[in-house]
Amino acid sequence: MAALETLDRPDKSLRCIHVAGSNGKGSTCAHLAASLIRSGYQVGLFTSPHVSRIEERIRINGKPISSKRFDSALKIVHAASEELTFFEITFLAALVACRDGGCEYMILETGLGGRLDATRAAEVIGCLVTAISLEHSDILGETIEEIAKEKAAIARTGIPIIIKRPAENIQKAILEIAPHARFIAVDGNIHDEAQALARELLIELKLPWKEGPINWPARMQMITGNPAILLDAAHNPSGIAKVIPQLITELPENWLLIFGSSPQNDIENFLKPIASLIEQKNPKRVIFTEPKGGRYPPLSEFPLQGEWIRDPAEAIEAAKAEDCDLILVIGSLYLCGNILQHLGKDSDDDLDILSQSS
Repeated sequence: MAALETLDRPDKSLRCIHVAGSNGKGSTCAHLAASLIRSGYQVGLFTSPHVSRIEERIRINGKPISSKRFDSALKIVHAASEELTFFEITFLAALVACRDGGCEYMILETGLGGRLDATRAAEVIGCLVTAISLEHSDILGETIEEIAKEKAAIARTGIPIIIKRPAENIQKAILEIAPHARFIAVDGNIHDEAQALARELLIELKLPWKEGPINWPARMQMITGNPAILLDAAHNPSGIAKVIPQLITELPENWLLIFGSSPQNDIENFLKPIASLIEQKNPKRVIFTEPKGGRYPPLSEFPLQGEWIRDPAEAIEAAKAEDCDLILVIGSLYLCGNILQHLGKDSDDDLDILSQSS
């Protein structure tokens, strides 16, 4: 990427760690950053998309950077090149802001795939690939093996790479791209897997692992109250299928569902776990809504039984007026962001990965 050179390679002033995958990569990035922050390092974190405001794509020591620092980095990037995509601009702004903010380490989450992702241009000290599933097949490939190879292509010669162990046929495909990859077997829910993978990579890099909870907004995020609100940003078939079993064990008898989504390549498999959840746990009310602010128009109909309240703010207010113990919000990161904004739960402290507020 020519703009990186024009910017004097800010990535080379940072010790970067690169993370790809279909599900759990953001949580894994958060665990990596949190451990290094707890160990006393100055740490930058670049993730996407944002939940409620754009500055949270770039965090320093766990907190979103200020709008002033964000704008300053954007101006520097704009002066370097005017022919960049939105994602490339935010990626470069993250490197500039975190370099100028005195960071020692930088955690980079890929945007899409790996081989052709802008983040692949950075010089890194370690790589990690989380769970891989069939997604974005129009861009990444029509088979799981092709998609796995695209994601594993973040590998660099001589740089350690850890990958969540997939099926043997997928491992074989990955080894064609990354022959030095080390596969790790991990168990539990997405958050357990993220923590285990982050720990393995930091140990591999001979960096300290300091375990502790993280606050990763819209990922099994519980907001206490009457009723309580549980938000999860699972937004593809594999993510939904992974989180539903955990939800089934945690939902009270008296609960309500708010569901909304962006377009899906495999809508049938995306909705199947939701239909199963509704059947097994029998919510008091099912509300469908339309997430705002996403890249694509929201889905405006589902082959499921429920009522439509198109505006997310109106949907959550209608749900809060019900006599129930818990409201579950799921199906879209943008929907969760809409709800958090409406509830005023998007301050720096609310978005701090080390915050324990709810």
